[in-house]
Formats: sequence, C-alpha cells, structure tokens
Amino acid sequence: TIKSETKEEIQREDIENALNRNWSLSIENINVKVHHHKVTLTGTVGSWYQKDEATRIAWNAAGVWEVDNELEIEYDYALID
Repeated sequence: TIKSETKEEIQREDIENALNRNWSLSIENINVKVHHHKVTLTGTVGSWYQKDEATRIAWNAAGVWEVDNELEIEYDYALID
C-alpha cells in the first residue's frame, strides 16, 4: 500500500495560501478546517462566484477527497446603488 506523507497542518496552510493568492477572495473572513482528507470552509464571502472559487481552490489541494463549503454569502447592498 501507498500512504500519503502529507500532514493536516501543511494542507490547511497550503489551502489558505492558495485562497490568499486569489485576487477575488478576502481570506480574512474565510476559515479553513482540515480533518484527514476533508476540508471544511466556513465564514463569509461577497458573492456566489467567490464561494465557488473557494471550493475549486480547496479541491485542487493535494490529498483532498471531500470539500464541505459552508461559506455564507453576504451581499454589500451599498455597492448596488
């Protein structure tokens, strides 16, 4: 059998760094939790695009088998006027 040498802490940091590199996301409101091969995203984002983008980024991390995106969308209605 082949076992992965990756550690949860490294995966969490890799995901956080990837989220931070994305121009459309503000990571200050996103929390990343890793348990074995499952990533859970919580917090808030400003649009459906940002929620989908965070999911895509988490899925691209090495060793991820499942992503639970619990991010909530908070619209800034002041920008709509």
